[in-house]
Amino acid sequence: MFSFQTKRAIVKALLTKRSPYYIQFYITGRCNLKCRQCNIVETNSALHEVTLEEIDTIAANIRSIGGGIVLLTGGEPFVRQDVHEIVTIFLRHGLDVRLQSAGLATREQIEACHRAGARDINVSLDSLVEEKQDYINAVPGSWRKAIHCLERISRVFNRESSITSLGCVLSRFNYREIPAILEFATEIGWHLSLVPVHISAEESTYGFRSYDDMFLFDDDSYAELEGVLKQVIEMKRAGAHLFDSERFIESAFTFLKTGRPTWRKNDVCDSADLYFAVRPNGDFAVCCDHNFGDHAPSLLSPDFVAQYQNREVQKRCDPIVKACPGCHYGSYPEATLSVRDPRAFVERARLSLSMKRSRILQDFEDGEFFEILDRVKQRHADVYEKPMPPDIAKRVEDWREFATRRELLKTDEARRVREGRVRARPDREEPVSASSPSGPATGEPSSGPGAQT
Repeated sequence: MFSFQTKRAIVKALLTKRSPYYIQFYITGRCNLKCRQCNIVETNSALHEVTLEEIDTIAANIRSIGGGIVLLTGGEPFVRQDVHEIVTIFLRHGLDVRLQSAGLATREQIEACHRAGARDINVSLDSLVEEKQDYINAVPGSWRKAIHCLERISRVFNRESSITSLGCVLSRFNYREIPAILEFATEIGWHLSLVPVHISAEESTYGFRSYDDMFLFDDDSYAELEGVLKQVIEMKRAGAHLFDSERFIESAFTFLKTGRPTWRKNDVCDSADLYFAVRPNGDFAVCCDHNFGDHAPSLLSPDFVAQYQNREVQKRCDPIVKACPGCHYGSYPEATLSVRDPRAFVERARLSLSMKRSRILQDFEDGEFFEILDRVKQRHADVYEKPMPPDIAKRVEDWREFATRRELLKTDEARRVREGRVRARPDREEPVSASSPSGPATGEPSSGPGAQT
C-alpha cells in the first residue's frame, strides 16, 4: 500500500522518532465553503500558490529529508485544476499522496487523480442532516454535493485497494450522531476519522481555530459524550470502520473537556521531527496553528535540506511546541501515537493490512447513498428524533427558511469582518500549468459549492 520511501520513513520513525513521515501541504488558500469551525482559509488566503515547477522542488526536498506521506489539503485542493499533476509530481519522487476535499471534486478530477496513482482520499462530512451540515459549512447545497461526491469516488477508487475516509469534526452540533455516521461509513465501505472541534478566543494567535463557542461542549454534555465515544470504540472492536486508534479517541475526550490532549510525549508534540506543514507559497510551518510569517524557512530554498538535516528548523520549532497547550487535529496525534504507543501501532498495522487485502468499495447507483442515509437514520431514530440543544435547533431551523438564512449569512459575514477573518486576494495570480487552466484566482468562495476543506 505504501511506497518504499514511505515504508523507510516509517521504520526510521519507529526506531529514531526523528523522521518526517507525514507532511501536510496546503496547496491553496482558496475554498468554496466558509465553515464556522475553521479559520485556516483566512490564515492562508493572501498567499500565492506555488507553480508545478516549484512543487517539484518541494517534493524533491521532502524526499531528501526522508519524508513519506504528503496530505494535499487547503482550502479546497480541487479548486486547483492541476491537482492531478501535483499528485503525479509527488508520486514521481516516491512519496505517497493523501487527498482531501469537502465534496468539490468532479468525476473528471477524481479519474485524473486515480490515473495519476492516488489511492487515498478523505472527504469532510459532519452530519447526516442536510440543513445542519449546510449551516456548519455556511453554503446551501454543500451537504448534498458532498454525498454525490462520495458516490463518484466510490465508483473510481473501488478498482483496487484504496483508503477512503470521512473526516468528521466532533462538536456539540453532532456528537449524538457519531455512531450513526460511523454506521453509514461502514455500510458504504468507507472509514470514519474524527477530529475534536478546536475553538479559541479572538486574541489568540492560532491559525486554524475559529471563535464560535456554540460548537463547544458544556458541562451537561460530557457524560453523554463519553458514552458516545465508548460506543464507537465498541463498534470498532465489532468491525465498524473507525480509522482512529482507541488512544486517539480517549485523548480526544480529554482534549474536549480540558483543552489539553494526552497523546503528546511529555506534553510536547513531535513537530518537526515526525511531521510539519507547508503553506501555499512553499513556506515551512510548525502546523496549521503556528507559522513563522515572513521569516519562515522555505521548502523552495536550496538551503532547506541542509537546514533541516542540521536541525536548525527543529530548533526554531522547539519554543513553539513547548509553549503550545496542544491540539488534536487527527493526523499529527495519530502519527505520534503510531510510533510511540505500541497499542496504537498494532491497531494501525492491522488496519493497513485489512485495507490491503480486500476491495471495500462498490459501484453504487446515483442517489443510492441517500437511501442508505435514510435507513441509517431510521435505525437511529432515538437520536434524530431527540431535540437538539435549543440554540443549535434555532440556528438549524432558521437555516431552513430562505429569508432567515440570508440574515444568518449576513450576520456571519459581519462577524468575520469584526474578527478580522476576511479572505484576502493572493499577492499574485495563481500560476497555471501549460496543460491545465486555473480555477478562480481569488480567495473568495463562489456563490455555491459547485464552483473545497
